[in-house]
Parts: sequence; structure tokens; C-alpha cells
Amino acid sequence: MTVVHDKVWCGFRNKIYVVQPKAMKIEKSFDAHPRKESQVRQLAWDGDGIWVSIRLDSTLRLFHAHTHQHLQDVDIEPYVSKMLGTGKLGFSFVRITALMVSCNRLWVGTGNGVIISIPLTDTNKVTAGPGKPGGVIRVYGDENSDKVTAGTSVPFCSMAHAQLCFHGHRDAVKFFTAVPGQVIPSGAGGAAEVGSDKGVEEHPQQQQERSVLVMSGGEGYIDFRMGDEAGETEEPLDEHTLKLQPFLAKAERSHLIVWQVMGSQA
Repeated sequence: MTVVHDKVWCGFRNKIYVVQPKAMKIEKSFDAHPRKESQVRQLAWDGDGIWVSIRLDSTLRLFHAHTHQHLQDVDIEPYVSKMLGTGKLGFSFVRITALMVSCNRLWVGTGNGVIISIPLTDTNKVTAGPGKPGGVIRVYGDENSDKVTAGTSVPFCSMAHAQLCFHGHRDAVKFFTAVPGQVIPSGAGGAAEVGSDKGVEEHPQQQQERSVLVMSGGEGYIDFRMGDEAGETEEPLDEHTLKLQPFLAKAERSHLIVWQVMGSQA
């Protein structure tokens, strides 16, 4: 389930149900995928669009929040195979197991432990021409009431601008979450210069509010540039080390991977 404006979208088997929570009423239902045996796995809302993932599938589907029209399909499998090669993925196919919108990006986790972030762009936006005071504003009516809602952006995306993280999990990505926060001090990296171009010094609290920590959770950790070699020990272990091995098998433990994303990147 996910909240979409003042409605709740629920995925059940191959159907998406649009629920009006105040009236406790199903307003609309439609198929999520042409393949009848498909099952909805995740929903992620942003603006006037909802991205939907399908169980055991590598394709994401975008629907319009007001018209419920299917707008775009994005298959991540060719991109993952191109970036990592089939050898790094083993014999398992790419399927989407986690999905979230944060910092104007669509974060996608797979059953192979791969994490991708895709910038969102509103390619359907209408802008004002030169010398004109404003642009076109779309409005959507509610067939069950007199309410009119102004349209916002539709979160289209392109795999041409996707970024794959070489830090991943050994098993499926279980979830994403995002919170305001700052781990890397603002004076230690490129993010420190966010306000310096304009010559305006920001209060530390303001800098922290502009920074978001995006986290993924999953079993184990792997650096895809090194493969399983990262988790292997090259030197033989002595008796004392063997006794501590359960505590040293870091690559096999449950992990949180954290990214710090600055507000300027949103």
C-alpha cells in the first residue's frame, strides 16, 4: 500500500485498488500488468505518478495518480547485466525486491543485492514561453465529488541516467528508508560548497536539514568490483582466529548501507 494524495493505493495479486479512506470505499480498480498471473510487489508515489514493481519481474511500471493511465515501462535487467556482467550475478535472474522515492530519485533494490538510483524528470512539463507570465496548469476533477486538484510533476525516468552502486548485499535488498541527517561533516567534502557559490554561510542545522541519509537493508555485504573475493581471507587462520570466526564473518551479517545525499542533488 501507499498514500497517493488523499487516496490509498493497494496492490493485491494483479490488481491495484484506489481506496478513499474517509468513505471506506473502493473508487477504482485496474490491472497492474497485462500478464494475468502477475502480482504487485511494491508501490512508490511521487507527484502525479506511482511506480509499481511486479513480483519476480525486472520491469517497473509507471501509472498516473489521477487518470490511472499506464505511462512508462522501465526494465532494469539489461542495465544491471551490462554494468556487472552475468558472471557477477550468477545464474539468478534480476527481480525487484525493494523500491522507494527519495531525493528526486527512484531507488531500486534487486534480489541479487544490487542497488540502483535513477533520477526522476518531469518530461511532460509545460513551461511558459518568452515574455509570458506563466505556464499551463493541468487540473484533474474527481468523478465522485466537485473537488478539483491541480496537477504536479509526473516522475518519468530513464535508465540512461541511472547510477549503480558497487556496494551491495549478498542476498536480496529487503528495504529502503530515508531520514534527514548528516554523517559526513559539511567541511569534509564537496557537499560543503553547496552554499559557498552564493557567498552565503549556512547554519549547521540548515545544512543538516538539506542532507538526507538513504539506507538499504539486506543480508550480507559485497563490493561488486571485487566480487566474493572481498569476503574471503587470504591468509590461513590460526586456532585463536577460528574461535572468533563467527564474529569476524562480517560479509555474511545483516547490513545497512547508508548514502548521504545533499539537498542540491534532489
